[in-house]
Amino acid sequence: MEYVIGVDVGGTKINAALIDESGEIIEKVKITTDADKGREVVLSNIKKAIYKLPYKNAKAIGIGTPGFIDSKNGIVTFAGNIEGRTGLNLKKAVEEFVDKEVFVENDANVALLCEKWVGSAKNYDSVVMITLGTGLGGAIYTKEGGLLSGAHFQGGELGHMILYPNGRKCTCGQNGCAEAYCAGSGITSSYFEKTGFTLSGEEIFNRADIDEKAKEVLEEYQFNLANYLSSLRNIFDPEAIIIGGGVINSKNIWWDGMIDQYYKVCNKPDAVSVIPATYLNDSGVIGAGKAAFDRSRNV
Repeated sequence: MEYVIGVDVGGTKINAALIDESGEIIEKVKITTDADKGREVVLSNIKKAIYKLPYKNAKAIGIGTPGFIDSKNGIVTFAGNIEGRTGLNLKKAVEEFVDKEVFVENDANVALLCEKWVGSAKNYDSVVMITLGTGLGGAIYTKEGGLLSGAHFQGGELGHMILYPNGRKCTCGQNGCAEAYCAGSGITSSYFEKTGFTLSGEEIFNRADIDEKAKEVLEEYQFNLANYLSSLRNIFDPEAIIIGGGVINSKNIWWDGMIDQYYKVCNKPDAVSVIPATYLNDSGVIGAGKAAFDRSRNV
């Protein structure tokens, strides 16, 4: 049996796990990212996470991280508002303290690799995935082409499709991106615009039965997400759209209403399966592990 280590570098925590060839997590650790303390501290914490595992038993290490990723060379070409990470050769930096080949990939891409390997997408050859968290990540996979990376390592940045022209300012610099409305931060913004109060998306959805403004936000969210999914269906024509990320934890509140809206606004809603992801918190480490398995066999 062969093993790899998968590392999921998030804004607040780093998850790392020893993964076997079947996608099973053998051992897992979690430590804080401390992203506000700079890149050297983050790199030190990645090292700590890897060293807490029996990494010498692993044949390779895969890392999933936010931003535009040159996965061939392991470089974070753009990391948005994550200070100090843009331009970092993460592959080279980690290989300095481990005697293993390291592979780096975008965090939404590794989430899709996880779902394609052992989750909701394993029976589909053409898949679009979106991850609804604080932001909105995206990934695109076809059997023929694998993961879409794009000419500038920005393929699959589905959160930055324009949903409302001249709408809210997005962190990417554009106005009206889907992320500004369909991500968890977008839910918070919608409620703030109506009430002047700041609550998390989960708190807002949980108030929908007793708070008229929260109910309005919920209904607008379902409508926005349905229209967004309709565009994804028409642009990419996948067999399935997989929805993951932390917002899925509240899907008992918004999912059915969103699907109802999707069937109203989409021209061919039955042409694609819209399904929730199987893996949430563990998708990053499992998908990063899959990248390490696949790419170490090809080097």
